[in-house]
Amino acid sequence: MKINHTILAIFVMGIWASNIVAVRIGTEEITGWTLVTLRMTLMTLILLPFVPYPRGHIKKIIGLSVTMGTFHFGLMFVALERIQAGTAALIFITSVPFALLLALIFFRERLSWRQAGGVLVSFLGVLLLLGEPRINNQSFHVVLALVSALSFGAANLQLRSLGGVNVFSINAWLAAFAVPQMALLSLFLERGQLDAITTARAETWASIVYMGIVVGILGHGLWYLLVPRYTTSQTIPFTLLIPVFGVLFGIIFLQETLTWLISLGGLVTVSGVAIILLRNNESSGKKNFSGREV
Repeated sequence: MKINHTILAIFVMGIWASNIVAVRIGTEEITGWTLVTLRMTLMTLILLPFVPYPRGHIKKIIGLSVTMGTFHFGLMFVALERIQAGTAALIFITSVPFALLLALIFFRERLSWRQAGGVLVSFLGVLLLLGEPRINNQSFHVVLALVSALSFGAANLQLRSLGGVNVFSINAWLAAFAVPQMALLSLFLERGQLDAITTARAETWASIVYMGIVVGILGHGLWYLLVPRYTTSQTIPFTLLIPVFGVLFGIIFLQETLTWLISLGGLVTVSGVAIILLRNNESSGKKNFSGREV
């Protein structure tokens, strides 16, 4: 990979990881379901007028709006009301082993011994994370984060049937269909949304704009400039930088603390995912992996 493309790929991973910090900042004033509704609404307003209608794929995108939109993003935002950004980044990367397990169950895809070992190692790392005292006090939100990661793994399997559809079209229509789902959940599960929105600080609104434009549009736009140029083995390993950046940004921007148990659990989790990805790359030939996310 050319050096400028390598730098660009690292930059994109930093953008995606910073999304978690932006969510943490936003949820300090606005509850999770309301915040993700605002984020998705912004993306819909920006993208929808400029993308083609995904004719013949709309039912699949509606299904994707449930898994990727409501369950992945929605539960991520709610989980981040309590969980630290660095810890959340380490939990969310379990979407990789979850995707493998779902492919095993629903598509009868085989796991090599090495891949199975990577799955076990990654979940062992999560168990170590769960042993951290702060996380024990946030068990409900940790479960939400794990369900969010599971949903992202499921959504990536759904994306297989949308390979020929413009990614910005998918993102725009997915967001449009997810907004009413999230708004209803906000209405039934949260209180004081209007007061929170009208009194939110400029920093909170900046985080929403950042999530919608910089992460949702710029980050993915840059990534899709790279994906067609290189093989899976050249692009997918960069995603291992997301939890690294997530932990680092949590320390720098949110003054989060890194305990030895989180460090050990994170190292084990990332190692397990690395085993899976490296094994997957060996058998993937020249197929590109997009890692699509809204």
